[in-house]
Amino acid sequence: MRTFAAMLLGKIARYLLRLVRRGGGSALPGTIAFKIQPRLLSRAISSAPHGLIAVSGTAGKSTTTKVIVELLRAAGLKVFTNPSTANIRQGLYAAVLQFGDLRGRIDADIVVLELDEGHGAALISDLKPKLSVLTNVLSDQLDRFVDPEFVQEKLKRIAMASDQVIVNGDDPNLLEFAHEVNSTAFGLSRNFDGERPEYAINFSQPDPVSLSTEVVRIEGTSAEIATKQARYFVKLPSAGTHQALNVAAAITAVERTIAVDQELVETTLEAMPPVFARDEKTNIRGREVRLMLVQNSISFNLNLENISGTETPLMLMAGSDIHDPSWLWGVDFSRLTKVDVVGGLNAFDLALALVYNGVEIGKVIQSPQDAADYFLELPGDSPTIMFSADAMRRTRRYLGLAK
Repeated sequence: MRTFAAMLLGKIARYLLRLVRRGGGSALPGTIAFKIQPRLLSRAISSAPHGLIAVSGTAGKSTTTKVIVELLRAAGLKVFTNPSTANIRQGLYAAVLQFGDLRGRIDADIVVLELDEGHGAALISDLKPKLSVLTNVLSDQLDRFVDPEFVQEKLKRIAMASDQVIVNGDDPNLLEFAHEVNSTAFGLSRNFDGERPEYAINFSQPDPVSLSTEVVRIEGTSAEIATKQARYFVKLPSAGTHQALNVAAAITAVERTIAVDQELVETTLEAMPPVFARDEKTNIRGREVRLMLVQNSISFNLNLENISGTETPLMLMAGSDIHDPSWLWGVDFSRLTKVDVVGGLNAFDLALALVYNGVEIGKVIQSPQDAADYFLELPGDSPTIMFSADAMRRTRRYLGLAK
């Protein structure tokens, strides 16, 4: 009865929100559903015969989740996931409201969820994943987690609650507990000739693990990835070693779940649509606009590496989720010469960092709505927006792009 009430009232709240607020919202309906039936999510997962694959870590969660979902669907499985990367508790429950029936059941063979590190650790004992994928531990969100060691502890909690665990074998923070669980590893080949990611500083010297999946080489947006079963030549979502590792993690997860066809993997990745807000292109008021989500100094730098620096018009947005704007000073803005609009609640902090880097600024507009309107009136054939998560949500909702 509680499940029925949670689904009914949550769906009604979701419907009403979408009537009164363009683009809708998922936080309130998800909160309502959780308050009425805290086990709504776990019960939905239990209705999928192949159980849950959970994906967590500091960075790469969304891309890894997307690749797993696309490969499983290409293989013929019905997959339930959190499609807009809403990876905290409210968003996860909202996904059940969106796709589940009034009895809280989902029409899926398998569940693949991206989990925020903190929310995932709090929920994981009830979710009981058959497989978890842990991407990395970076020095990120220090205003929230204080120290990367806390992230490591949360990911360990996820690992200990899972039947199988796939870890980044290059990250010493994950290797510290990899030997305590049923784990397998992905990573860069020992002969890999390219840039290697930097993980959160770890002064211990955990024992290395053998890699079951290796990134052999990368050329632009193409990569060669070798597993115990096959050698894949795949297209990456975008250039960068981090993207190759995300794909390697996803392939490892899929190989552990179903029988994999090499050609199907390669053709699916070739045709895979962009990850939500991760270098996504969408039509807004008759113009194709490039959307790029930045979450910390590392992801900001990686996104900047994927643009020419001459995009016109260009808008950078720093929202209220940036509780400590000092991390903006860790971003290398040298690729940019001009930013047409700087928006979001922390727009002036972002503008100050840009000015000190010698970047010309057109206009600073804190209101995401006003900033979006002004930006879309500017001329240029390559409109591009880089925004933090809060600025992204507000801008997408205002423009009717929220999912």
